[in-house]
Amino acid sequence: MAQRTNKHTGLTRVRNVIRKLCSTPLGLFSVIIVTAFFVVGITGDWIAPYDPIKLDIRAKLQGPSSAHWLGTDQVGRDVFSRLLVGTKVASYLAVTAVSISLAIGIFLGMIAAFTSRWIDWSMLLIFDTVRSFPTLMFALAVIALFGPSINTIIGIVVISTFPSYARLVRTQVLSLRSMEYIEAQRAMGTRLPRILMRHIFPNVIGPVMIVASMDIPLVIGVEAGLSFLGLGVRPPTPSWGTILNDGFSFIRNTPWIVISAGLPLILTTVAFTTLGERLRDILDPKLRR
Repeated sequence: MAQRTNKHTGLTRVRNVIRKLCSTPLGLFSVIIVTAFFVVGITGDWIAPYDPIKLDIRAKLQGPSSAHWLGTDQVGRDVFSRLLVGTKVASYLAVTAVSISLAIGIFLGMIAAFTSRWIDWSMLLIFDTVRSFPTLMFALAVIALFGPSINTIIGIVVISTFPSYARLVRTQVLSLRSMEYIEAQRAMGTRLPRILMRHIFPNVIGPVMIVASMDIPLVIGVEAGLSFLGLGVRPPTPSWGTILNDGFSFIRNTPWIVISAGLPLILTTVAFTTLGERLRDILDPKLRR
């Protein structure tokens, strides 16, 4: 009965958050764009009208038409199909990299806050050391060692972002560990893992998810930038960065290729940033008051 009540309360909170998100034009815009991003990312292979890597030299550099909604590139590939499948690459990269970073950051942040002081200081030193590396230089060094691939990009993003999550979680846990209900649980002999999962984790996940939603466009931008430079997703796999690279050489005569890949980058960046800000306004008690 208690579990059913908790589930019902959780669903009610989720519905309330979604309702408040959609109550403003910017919030509704962000929800629509983010939902479309993930839906297209999941179904991109199925809804693409053409094979995104099939060459058709006779149809190269055609403008937008009823047959090719966003035209074709320099080797006759349908830009719209490549854009849809590229959304799958972007969503997979964003979800995978951010999820791994969140898991590592939450785990290490809670451990740092609940262990001895010297372990806490050691972890902080590691976090600050990793964060001090320039992301671009670090990415170039890793790619030079392991070669360009989507897994390499995921590794770069995870290593670059998990210290921020760990520091945020550590700060949140330090403010919660002295609360009376936490002290009561410890006095009753409750084990540390149970305290962390049942009483600490639900209270720190909200702020971390807000930061994660704002980091998703950053991850997508890193992939697009590296792929544009030829250091990310390897051809012929379509991604927004490779589409930008394909269209850049012909931008004067065929601007639709660059526009087709640039517009989704702009929309997703604005949508995820707006979503994070709206979630912060809704979930942060101080801002809500």
